Amino acid sequence: MTRTRSPLPATARKQPRQARARLTVERILAAARELVAADGVDALTTNRVAEAAHVNIATLYQYFPHKEAVLDALLGVYLEEMVAALDQLLGSLDDNASLEDSTRAWTLGSMLYFRQTQGVLPELMRAGGGNLVGMPSLKLMEHRLMEAMRRFLARRRAQLDVPDLDAAVYVSYHAASAVISRHLLEPDWLRDEEIVEEIVRLMLRYFGVKPAKM
Repeated sequence: MTRTRSPLPATARKQPRQARARLTVERILAAARELVAADGVDALTTNRVAEAAHVNIATLYQYFPHKEAVLDALLGVYLEEMVAALDQLLGSLDDNASLEDSTRAWTLGSMLYFRQTQGVLPELMRAGGGNLVGMPSLKLMEHRLMEAMRRFLARRRAQLDVPDLDAAVYVSYHAASAVISRHLLEPDWLRDEEIVEEIVRLMLRYFGVKPAKM
């Protein structure tokens, strides 16, 4: 699978500006991805990554001062792809698309992407205890997803029973993403279909929108 290039996080030592440096960083992250997929996050070390990427450990440290920086940059690659896909999905919905349809679409899309990462994204999320708030890569992703969500809802503002759209986007995004993340990490409680319908119900009730089937 082709990966989208993602800028290095704040924990990185320097940004790769030349083509050769960018390729080196991509090799490092590709090696880290394969190692996480094979052995998990706990077994990952900067020495193993450097060896698998066929780079000197000093070269790796030019860009990543420690293991956590490698993991954050790798997470950033996945988040960049997911944000781009969900942003495109929301942008492609026509003006007749309902909040119910859009919620169902992006919830299913998130779950599908998560399960296509060959176990790497779950490992990265578990490395943060299931809570990615402290990881720099998350901040940009959240901003972009909430902005995409806000653009979609702004076109339907007259249908929404919330006094402050920005506040409503913030609260509903974090509520829904917390539930989805927990479900993906602990899938034994409810089936995907049940989670999707509960998220749809949550969004409709919060925004004061009646479901299409009444």
